[in-house]
Amino acid sequence: MQFYSFDTRDPLIDIDGWRLSFQIVTLENIYGLSADHLEVSQEDGGWTVRCGRLTWAGGQEEAAGSLLVRISRTETDGLRLAMAASAPQPILSLKLLARDLPPPQPLDMLDQPRAVPPDGLLDRYPNGIRLPVWLAALPDGDLLGFRCEDPQMRGKRFCAYAERMGALRGRHTIECILDADARCLDYRLQGPDWILERHVNPEAFRAQQLAFYEAALGFQTWEDRTDFPAWARELRLVLTLHGMHWSGYIFNNYAQMLDIIRYAAERIDGGRVLAYLPGWEGRYYWQYGDFRPEPRLGGEDGFARLCDGARALGVHVMPMFGGNCANAWMPNFHTFGPSSYMKSATRNVFLGNQPDWNLSRAHDTGWQAWLNPGAPAWQYELTRQITALIDRYGFDAVFLDTIEVWTNDPDFNLREGYRQLVDRLRTGRPDLLITGEDWWDGLLPIFPIYQQTSKWRQVPAWVGRYARLMGHICDGEASRGSTGVFESGYAPYERLPDEAYYLPTLAFVDGTLDGARQEIDAVIALARQRA
Repeated sequence: MQFYSFDTRDPLIDIDGWRLSFQIVTLENIYGLSADHLEVSQEDGGWTVRCGRLTWAGGQEEAAGSLLVRISRTETDGLRLAMAASAPQPILSLKLLARDLPPPQPLDMLDQPRAVPPDGLLDRYPNGIRLPVWLAALPDGDLLGFRCEDPQMRGKRFCAYAERMGALRGRHTIECILDADARCLDYRLQGPDWILERHVNPEAFRAQQLAFYEAALGFQTWEDRTDFPAWARELRLVLTLHGMHWSGYIFNNYAQMLDIIRYAAERIDGGRVLAYLPGWEGRYYWQYGDFRPEPRLGGEDGFARLCDGARALGVHVMPMFGGNCANAWMPNFHTFGPSSYMKSATRNVFLGNQPDWNLSRAHDTGWQAWLNPGAPAWQYELTRQITALIDRYGFDAVFLDTIEVWTNDPDFNLREGYRQLVDRLRTGRPDLLITGEDWWDGLLPIFPIYQQTSKWRQVPAWVGRYARLMGHICDGEASRGSTGVFESGYAPYERLPDEAYYLPTLAFVDGTLDGARQEIDAVIALARQRA
């Protein structure tokens, strides 16, 4: 985090024990409120903040613009704030600042306290925290809560830091930042409701946010969902069958994958088993954007035998596809890639995760393009490739990789793109299951099952209210801790948490079946017990 080298001189507004300031960020500058044009009135049990003029350059200059904030009490004596702003340039962000605080300890998604480092602490939503709910403990034991009821699920940030300049130097500030939808930046912005609470009970505070989603956005619990096939409710075991590494190293060919499936189906009803295939199409990530059976793994005939053999046992086959990533050096890329790049709000091209695939230690992945699933060309091409493969090989599940990635793209909304993509894939295919790599709240109504573990991301228990989780490919398999196609390479083997919303998962690389037979049998027995 960076800070200005001067006092921004934002007016402090005292509301029911909170000391608040407001800022407006545009495409070309940051603006505060003019103290000379600021009015605060109390009416109907609430407050109204009006300001008819903005300042910039730390108050040295003024500009046209305004802010209107309507504030009411919540049922638990907190504050509910709705902001509407105008500015001389299109607005990127609205900031609410809770100031003059003692040193807070922000809580993570599992409600564990964290210290605020000297350069501040920043949490991004959704690429970081997965729910726009933020809690901070004060030295006296009080717990502050901040959350945003935004039906559009726009990007947000929460941060805490000690002020360096001005009369509040040394005191702490907590910022709550809303990003405007980059597709429709305007000189005016109406923000959603922010809720500020003291004496918070974390579980109850979070439950209020989920209740908003269920009432306003139609979130459904796992038991009530109807957007996935009935057979998916019967799943009790996931087999992660690693195919080909980025480098071309083969962990399992198609025949070996089928042998593993047969082994499991001898010990548990095949209808309870999901066979997940990362690296089935060839070099992992490198082949993204041109999906087909890999000749070195057994080719088209070998993949057909794998799908047919699994289906005969009742096992459901789920190949992995890159939901938003493709190799820009593929000969077909020009037909869908250039018009589909992911971008930031100000049109910086999004570069994604950039793993060190070639061990050059440079993390230079210029071939690895990140594409927006809402872009018509990429959405069409990905749908075309997946549905053609489904029609040919008859598998009944699809995994979309890296769907948790989000950016405030000025051309196409990523969340809306995933909704469109899933709907297109399932049209005429009601028995098709579509899963994804990771979750955030906006994706929960779109994908019913996620590849996720607490080693890779913090996973609060409330996620199980809406979805099911399976092991991530970052999890080490049971024989030597290999992560197969995943870029980290190694992780100590651990079973998934013994919770109903986790599907027991076994990963297989070369040698796993022979080297970890006892653990494999034990996990299959556990899955059989659940069935």
